[in-house]
Amino acid sequence: MQYCDKKEKDDGMQISYRALGELKQKMNPAEGVIKTEDQLDVETLLGILGINRKDLVIMVNDHKADVGDLLRDGDRVVIIPFVVGG
Repeated sequence: MQYCDKKEKDDGMQISYRALGELKQKMNPAEGVIKTEDQLDVETLLGILGINRKDLVIMVNDHKADVGDLLRDGDRVVIIPFVVGG
């Protein structure tokens, strides 16, 4: 598994991710592409990125996702910290 800057043609799977809010400062890089030969679910991706899944909203291709959802080649994952205001 590796990080890459742009889409390359091969048999592997590439998943783009982007962190929003306070996660942008905590993650380095805050956005990028993961290239893998392995099937990943959302929870595994978060682990690879070193993110605790607690208090997060995960969107895959503009739809809310659960941690067990499988990711597919070309998916766009947005990681949003859950914020409570008052």
